[in-house]
Amino acid sequence: MNFSDIDPMVMTPDQAMQLPDDGKLAYFRKVRVKHPRVATILDDLETMVLPESGTDIALLIGPTGAGKSTLGASLLERIIKLHKDEMTADLSFIPAVMISAPSSGEDKFSWRIFYVKLGTALIEPLLDKKQPFRLQDGRISVRHVTTGSTVAGLRVAVEDALRYRRTLLVIIDEAVHLIRGTKGGALAAHMDALKALTILDGVTLTLALIGSYDLYQLMCLSGQLARRSAIVHFQRYTPGVAEDEKAFKKSIEKLQKYMPLRDVPDLSQMSAELMDSCIGCVGTLKETLQRALTFALRNKGKWTDACLAKALLTERQITAILEETLQGEEDIAAAVFGTGHLGFKPEIGKKAA
Repeated sequence: MNFSDIDPMVMTPDQAMQLPDDGKLAYFRKVRVKHPRVATILDDLETMVLPESGTDIALLIGPTGAGKSTLGASLLERIIKLHKDEMTADLSFIPAVMISAPSSGEDKFSWRIFYVKLGTALIEPLLDKKQPFRLQDGRISVRHVTTGSTVAGLRVAVEDALRYRRTLLVIIDEAVHLIRGTKGGALAAHMDALKALTILDGVTLTLALIGSYDLYQLMCLSGQLARRSAIVHFQRYTPGVAEDEKAFKKSIEKLQKYMPLRDVPDLSQMSAELMDSCIGCVGTLKETLQRALTFALRNKGKWTDACLAKALLTERQITAILEETLQGEEDIAAAVFGTGHLGFKPEIGKKAA
């Protein structure tokens, strides 16, 4: 049975209770909860990706499990909704697309797969037939090859598609794959290839890269890149901060309402423990409850304390994630959108924070 059409915003939790176990899991997986941090970051991101903002590349950076991918999908929906009337008037217009940067298993980043993914999102036809060509004296000459599309041919096709579709925003999730295992000149070349997409003739395009704190190093590649980029920090909710604790507890309450189970105890009563176990990240909380739901359904739909205990991250996992998060927060503290101030006097020769 196909559960791809399940919409938690349409189907009520009581209706979800009538679904088979696979449907219940699919229902809860699609649940999105709005919390204060999401609303603020979405507003900041939307501002950054507007054509008039002067930003070529917006980086959405945060800890693992914060919900960055979900937020990227929300940004995509918001931009499409903003241009809904234009899309109705011009069916060729695609204002925004979202793809994941490929992890091909190879030592080097696969631009071939990247361009195929982007071309597919732009509904570019015949992606397996793209060949390099040359325009000379008003005539096009194509250098045919026997191995299918070339990387050069794919890039040209994607550039043309961006022009034809008049695309304003490309969201690249898991963008850390762009830089993993890449250093020095190769990393700069990757960013040059991406930035070139934002300055194509006839194209007004912003890139939004989503990933972990490792993406921060992109800002340090050159002054030009730093000038035309902005970092939006998707912060976790921090234990000990009353406002954050209240927001995290509210997120637990919202998520629990969508769990298609009966007789689940009030999980918000253990919000402090869950906040510590999930590093204050609502995305990790959602994944934890998804696993707990799976265990409960395997237990004939009966909730027990063991369902949650088995779903929690281990102490070693929590420690590793928290260490990575604390280091990332420290690294980007002075580089985040909104932290600039008048009167700052840089000290030449010293490494920037």
